[in-house]
Amino acid sequence: MNKNKIGILAVTFVLTIIVFLFSTHMQKKLIDYEPTIKCLVLNEDIIENTKINAEMFLIKDVPISIVGVADVINNFSEIENLYARDNILKGQIAMRKQFDTKENLSIYEVEEGKEKISIKIAAAENGLSYAIKPNSLINIYATLRSDYAENFSKEKERLTVGDEYDGYTVIKLIDAAKVIGIFNVDGMEVETYEDGNIDSIMINVMQEDAKEINLIREIATFSITGLPAEIENKGLIVE
Repeated sequence: MNKNKIGILAVTFVLTIIVFLFSTHMQKKLIDYEPTIKCLVLNEDIIENTKINAEMFLIKDVPISIVGVADVINNFSEIENLYARDNILKGQIAMRKQFDTKENLSIYEVEEGKEKISIKIAAAENGLSYAIKPNSLINIYATLRSDYAENFSKEKERLTVGDEYDGYTVIKLIDAAKVIGIFNVDGMEVETYEDGNIDSIMINVMQEDAKEINLIREIATFSITGLPAEIENKGLIVE
């Protein structure tokens, strides 16, 4: 066997070893490979009822075996403008059930002797809903079937607004109720025009008024009007 054949055999042997080692390495990687999913992970501790922001999170690739079937969050936009339901620790994987709207969590201060209550608004005077904001004062009306309205009004003297129309009557429920939260149809707090139209409001009222609203909630539609400008200018609205 000449030297050329020996050299060729040697090179072939070395290449074979290299290919074998590389192949073994790749097979091991394939065996050890585990798919991952991008998740939001807490970058800091969050205290319950805190409004969250993007800086509180990191995006990390997490093995699917760790995540399991948990309802994880892949993008901050999925929970933007929400609040933490409970305390969440740094390093935890964020899950949808840990966050909710301010309305659902009832994160509002209530004056002594009063309570907070949410009502769905069917109409607002001349598009007034665009001007409503926390601490605004509003009058609240209920539209009821006339026979219900008559019985309801007997319990407490009330102002009937206008004549009966098509079997329904409008009565005035509350004067100068303070608004403590405004929300769109998705339950998200309305802060700008881009957040959509106001669908419901949370108000701060006497317990008796809250009880009356709950009594007719299923049979009435609610509407609101703003207080006259001269009343607002007297400093009754606290910004």
